[in-house]
Amino acid sequence: MQDGHAVVDLGELRTGVAPVPLQLRVNSTGRYDVSVSSANSGRLRLGSSEWYVPYSVAIGGNSVNLLGPSTIAGSPESGFRREALPIQFVIGDVSNRRAGTYSDVLSISVTAR
Repeated sequence: MQDGHAVVDLGELRTGVAPVPLQLRVNSTGRYDVSVSSANSGRLRLGSSEWYVPYSVAIGGNSVNLLGPSTIAGSPESGFRREALPIQFVIGDVSNRRAGTYSDVLSISVTAR
């Protein structure tokens, strides 16, 4: 991670869960929300073309709707804690797609409630 940005390589895209061990680490003294948005509305895009591969994300076991900005609630408990929320990418149908590098930009922010 550099300057708050991370590049996540999902490897060769295959339908199903991408094998990337990734966590969102949160240190908190109170309740918080995690906001997520996708630049391509939950689609990995091949360059500037119209070729896409759909995908979804779950953070801490909570599915995130990538069609628009989405918010999931963090732990309902207050008091100091450290949490490591697993981030899981589920790749949709990759059949009949052009070869190449597909990408999207996810923005994730954690805010106090």
